[in-house]
Amino acid sequence: MSKNTKLLIIVNSIRKIIEIFLGPFLTAYIFKVSTDSVMMVSLYNIFAHTVIAFFSLMVGAIIKNKYEMQFFRLGMISKFLQLIILTLLGKKIIKYIWLVAMISGFSTITWYFPLNLFSSTLVPHKEKKEYIVYKSIITNVIMVALPIVFGAIISEKSFEKTTIIVLVLSFIQILVSFQIDYKKKPIKSGSKFNLIKTFQYIKDDKNVREFYKTSFFLGMTCEGALNTTVTLLIIIAFNKDFSFGIVTSITYLLSIISAYICKKLINPHKIKMVIYLSGIIPLLSTIVLLFVTNQYTIVGYNIIYTFFIQIITIINDVKTIKITNSDTINDSNRVEGYALMEVFLGFGRIISYGLLLIVGILNSFYLLKILIMLLTLCILLCGRHLTKIEID
Repeated sequence: MSKNTKLLIIVNSIRKIIEIFLGPFLTAYIFKVSTDSVMMVSLYNIFAHTVIAFFSLMVGAIIKNKYEMQFFRLGMISKFLQLIILTLLGKKIIKYIWLVAMISGFSTITWYFPLNLFSSTLVPHKEKKEYIVYKSIITNVIMVALPIVFGAIISEKSFEKTTIIVLVLSFIQILVSFQIDYKKKPIKSGSKFNLIKTFQYIKDDKNVREFYKTSFFLGMTCEGALNTTVTLLIIIAFNKDFSFGIVTSITYLLSIISAYICKKLINPHKIKMVIYLSGIIPLLSTIVLLFVTNQYTIVGYNIIYTFFIQIITIINDVKTIKITNSDTINDSNRVEGYALMEVFLGFGRIISYGLLLIVGILNSFYLLKILIMLLTLCILLCGRHLTKIEID
């Protein structure tokens, strides 16, 4: 593999470690230090995803033809800054939850936009398959092993001391990024970022309309508050960080198994039936959870949800690649297409976390279970729109 391909894999792997730590484990930390406050977890995510939705348009406009690498590094540096703030503030994070959330959102959007472009432009064509395979293998190992490791370290030491370890990795990631060979590409004439023009051009395409509706409902579910709500249930059921780490690792392992089964065994001719089953079965499992709530039913729902949402996600990823390489969305407007996708995802995320905020204000565990049922229903709605995307 070329130097750039190896470096992108390293950078992506370190980022995955950071995401696991600042994902479920930060959620657990905020929940605990805010005296089991669902409201505070909701506010953190609302702030973060509002920034993502807003800055996706700005970042898209700026990196349309330039500054990709600068924003890529800015995403890493801002994540490093977030970790420094967490280290310094400790339990006082609650007073500055808006600041940490906004930095998190800004870091996410400035990182992922350029990364999507670099996967195409900096990895040689003959190495793309190898790049995807190695990145996937390393990511899967990290997803399974790291939650147990983090859970053990946090239980033995503390969240704050674990943050220092992740902070060092974040700094290494920044240093590695400066080793990537990057040549500034010339600005193309007549190719300025134009979201309104792009929207007017693509809005009449049925497949594109269904694609953005699917994005909205993904924002309501696995990309939004449903993941966080399920995480909160697990935190409530398993008080110890080590136990939480084990459950999280099992969850990631199941998603890997589900992805493998999806890629190997699903018949394209039965894809619609598979999509609908992936929405219906998790919805049925919420009925059991609603009436019988204990460690077994919580883990059971988590297993079912994780397994089937991965199938929805993979099918959507395949459709996304096809949609963004079609006659409607192509090289001339792909950045705008991704920016619009982030906007629809953002709307779904903000609405779902708004509902979680209401549950937190009312402080009702029963309403939390009702919210899980409502958001799980959105998986079925997401699947419905996904089946309407007909593109080869």
